[in-house]
Amino acid sequence: MMVYIFVYNVVCIKSDFLRLKSACPDSKFILIASNYCLRHLSTKNRSSFDAIHQISRDFHHIDYDNVKQIVKDYVEEYGPQNIRLMTNEDSTQIVCAKARQFYEIPGESIDSIYPFVDKVISKTRLDKIVRAPKFLSFNKLQYAEKKENYLQEIVNELGFPMFAKPIDLVSSIGTHKINDFSDLKNVANKILLSKYNYEIDEFIDGDLFHCDLILRNGIVKFFMAGEYAFHLAKFSKGFPMGSIPVTDKKMYGNLYAFANKIIEKLKFKTGACHLEAFLEKKSQELVFLEIAARTPGASLPRSYEIQYGVNIEEWHYLAHMGLLGDVEIPVADKFAGWITFPTVKGEVTSIEKPIMNIQHQFIEYVHIGQVLQQPESLLDAACSVIFWDTNIINIRNIFEKSKIFRNYSPHHCIVAALLTMMGRVDTNILKFSQTPLSN
Repeated sequence: MMVYIFVYNVVCIKSDFLRLKSACPDSKFILIASNYCLRHLSTKNRSSFDAIHQISRDFHHIDYDNVKQIVKDYVEEYGPQNIRLMTNEDSTQIVCAKARQFYEIPGESIDSIYPFVDKVISKTRLDKIVRAPKFLSFNKLQYAEKKENYLQEIVNELGFPMFAKPIDLVSSIGTHKINDFSDLKNVANKILLSKYNYEIDEFIDGDLFHCDLILRNGIVKFFMAGEYAFHLAKFSKGFPMGSIPVTDKKMYGNLYAFANKIIEKLKFKTGACHLEAFLEKKSQELVFLEIAARTPGASLPRSYEIQYGVNIEEWHYLAHMGLLGDVEIPVADKFAGWITFPTVKGEVTSIEKPIMNIQHQFIEYVHIGQVLQQPESLLDAACSVIFWDTNIINIRNIFEKSKIFRNYSPHHCIVAALLTMMGRVDTNILKFSQTPLSN
């Protein structure tokens, strides 16, 4: 009997586990998850698991000893050869790989998974394969010993502007754009006090794209490329995030070739892969940003499901379970995009859902009476709108109009968007009415 153990920490389940279990009815399904995930677990999915174990939520890495102890009982009862330990999150990858190695469970090793978690390792291994931003690992000891000199060395190497980020945190937590020496000094002092390790990158001025793949035994079974609204770190500054499909054939082909170079070098063989790259404005060259061994976040999986009828998280697991057949992606008869708006400081007093003359799904993450703060990361979302149509022009029109709206004032807390769709302007497409709070 096979025992499939699934680990969830930061995000919620986006799969239909009854459908997954129907592919292997004689197996056992075990869930290891944080309280956050369990609170959002549907009754239908809960019924799919033979046992559920709760762990503490951690945005960096979950507790290895806790997971190791849970897995131990299943290894002793069923044998490591009959266990598969799987996840779909950055914050759980290393812990799962360490547990596999300790118990000799088949699956990805620590070394093979590190480039998909640690941004410094991925860029180092991809040196001379694709272009990446110039970067430095921030040395806290050197900074503490010779602050001004060390910062000047960083400036000499990278120049302004720069971008600082933890090497292995999720959802753009702890990121900083650095415009001048004063910014650099302030960020360096924050890094010195942080428990996380940081890298400092040259800032790339360009449009951000994502590529999403599902592989089975080294063969690409799903590929999709999309154009982001903004660099995702801007979300905490009040900018919406979102994306629409890349339909330009040349750009699509360039992204496909770029992604293939990366996965071949990193020897990625099975499951989901999500990578991000800039198209630099000046050079029109693709520049690698980061890569993860998981499906994309936010509303991207749902938009893919609408467009293609494929749940890519389920395909990710089926590939790792060895149960993904010789599948083919159906030809899409529609295009789907999505926009997610950040929270703003205030108390939610009303929620007015959009009236749109295009097919759409509105998802709210807040409720009336809830007191919100200004966002710190991509996890601080107020609502999302997924929209789809047979005409890509209509999709892009909504997307571009959504991008220009942002409101970050703590004194007049209204989230609203004016979108032009099919020639009609609707002034209440998306609106959260909020009572301002005093600072």
